Amino acid sequence: MDLMIALVCVVVLTIALLFIGQRFRLPSVVSFLIIGMLVGPFGFAIITDQSLINTIGEIGIVLLLFTIGLEFSFQTLLRSWRAVIIGGTVQICTTIVAITLITLAFQMPFNEALIFGFVVSLSSTAIVMKVLQEKGEVDTIQGRTLFGILIFQDLAIIPMMLVLPLLSGSGGGLDLSTLPYQILKIALIILVIIVLGYWVIPRLLFNVAKERSRELFLVTIAGICVIIAWLTSEAGLSFTLGAFIGGLIIGESDYNIDALGHIIPFRDVFAAIFFLSIGMLLNTATVLDNFGFVALIILSIFCVKILTGAFSTAVLGMPTRVCVFCGLALAQIGEFSFVLAKSGLDAGVIQTPAYQLFLAGAIVTMALTPFTMGASPKVVDLLYRLFPKRFVRANLITADETATGEELSNHIIIAGYGITGKSVARAATLAGIPYMVIELNPEIIRQERSQYRPNFIFGDAVQEEVLEHAGIRHARTLVVAVSEEEAIPRIIHTARQLAPDVHILARTRHVRNAQHLLDLGADEVISEEFESALEIFTRALKRYEIPDEEVARIIQRAKRIGAALFTRCTDPTQHQKIQNFETLFRATHIHTVRVEAGSEAERKTIGELALKDRFGIREFGFRRGTMRFTEPDPALRLEAGDTLVFFITDEKAGKIIPLFSAGK
Repeated sequence: MDLMIALVCVVVLTIALLFIGQRFRLPSVVSFLIIGMLVGPFGFAIITDQSLINTIGEIGIVLLLFTIGLEFSFQTLLRSWRAVIIGGTVQICTTIVAITLITLAFQMPFNEALIFGFVVSLSSTAIVMKVLQEKGEVDTIQGRTLFGILIFQDLAIIPMMLVLPLLSGSGGGLDLSTLPYQILKIALIILVIIVLGYWVIPRLLFNVAKERSRELFLVTIAGICVIIAWLTSEAGLSFTLGAFIGGLIIGESDYNIDALGHIIPFRDVFAAIFFLSIGMLLNTATVLDNFGFVALIILSIFCVKILTGAFSTAVLGMPTRVCVFCGLALAQIGEFSFVLAKSGLDAGVIQTPAYQLFLAGAIVTMALTPFTMGASPKVVDLLYRLFPKRFVRANLITADETATGEELSNHIIIAGYGITGKSVARAATLAGIPYMVIELNPEIIRQERSQYRPNFIFGDAVQEEVLEHAGIRHARTLVVAVSEEEAIPRIIHTARQLAPDVHILARTRHVRNAQHLLDLGADEVISEEFESALEIFTRALKRYEIPDEEVARIIQRAKRIGAALFTRCTDPTQHQKIQNFETLFRATHIHTVRVEAGSEAERKTIGELALKDRFGIREFGFRRGTMRFTEPDPALRLEAGDTLVFFITDEKAGKIIPLFSAGK
């Protein structure tokens, strides 16, 4: 097929399938893999040149790994060192051991089995982080823990790629004769990286940046990537590893932001090229002929990675909910796995049939990731119901450290000790009100608990036993300030079942969640979206020199409406009024009306307009030149050019505007 026709077909098919994938919430990575399967030699055969496919894949992976290296930050590594080093090491090692033993049980050679252990141990940073961003949980405890483990996995590709040549010896075992040479090679590469990273490249980029040429800077960045990739290739290592190292070196320089600004716009294109090429290599006939074996591979990957992911998180001291979530989130094959598997295939360590089965399993696990992560709350609830005592930490609080929640009364229970939780605790301390904090992060508990602040519980506020231990039946108020959005409704529901009289205040991110939380039993809901909107609105009005009194009056009215919307109401009649109030609030806007010459309102006093009697308008602002009034005198006579500011519905504005328009 002509190259241009093939390109047009690929682009059209890519747009169509990406659109369908977005509708079904499939990760774009999975969509690209499926598109590659369709356009490749084993699908519609739009592209059949195997050498072209390999070239496309090599270009794509070099550029993709370079951008990933650019985005990597060692500062982030240091901030999450426990999750990175401890959690990542445990997850990688346990997965490698488990998968290697399983594959050895199927009579696979040791070197090939170990490579598959490497391949399966890695997870998809792109997919997991995208799902966390969509859920708004990147900065939660499970989000930070996952990010730390994923960082370690991304770094683990370096020693794995270095070990790969050792596994390419004959006889199905390790070629130990080359071990000293490989160690020396690794030491030299590290030395070169240090020299380039600290002395050569920063000076080169400084001189290039002084020229203030966008083209020169971009070409230099790309040149560094290509040169380092070539050097590692000449040293007998993968050029893809060199691209990643090149990105790391530039990413740690003073010019990483500018480099990212030049490269990031092309990142998705690089990823698309790579995953399209991987999809083209999948032989669907081989998969269909071995469907039962493919299903077994997928099941093995899920079981092993869920268990090892949950175990590695548990080693960090995390509670059950975080462990389950992390285990389900890590249960897929990652982007670097394709790089490693392809390198193993090229080196002859992995056989082609096994590689085809691996591709099929990888695509399925990646496609199911958003759904497995979404199922985490239901899995946790099931575990809590089946084993209510098993998952409550025996060492939450000891009697010699503090009073239990049952010994407190009329106290405040604070679920979540972030900025909001700390503010509530400080206010309670100043007011002399006893409080009990429930927190998931063991680091916070270790830092904050002391003889002066002893009332901290490490646990999950979703569990009945944890709330009972905090004294929910004797508490006056429960403040739900956890950052995990999906846990908030479950905490409210459980607390309301245990303590019908406790006053529940809940924080939520979005206005749309407020009514659901009120229906579950929250007495008051504070919406971050609503509160920030009011603050932005206030500052925007002040920029236009609207008097503070006028701004305060409008904001006060909006707050009254918000208080009605975000407060629980058990009276059906009053509830209907609030619903009407909500409809009115959504339709209410600020309307600025100018008095035009020749209009009905010109030369009339404000009292003569009878705005209250005719339209139900009690409050409005008035401006004339530099004069501004929030409560204008009824005897004030209007002149052309005067401005009135109303906070009314569009329907009411349509009735009142003609009074101030000429010729009406």
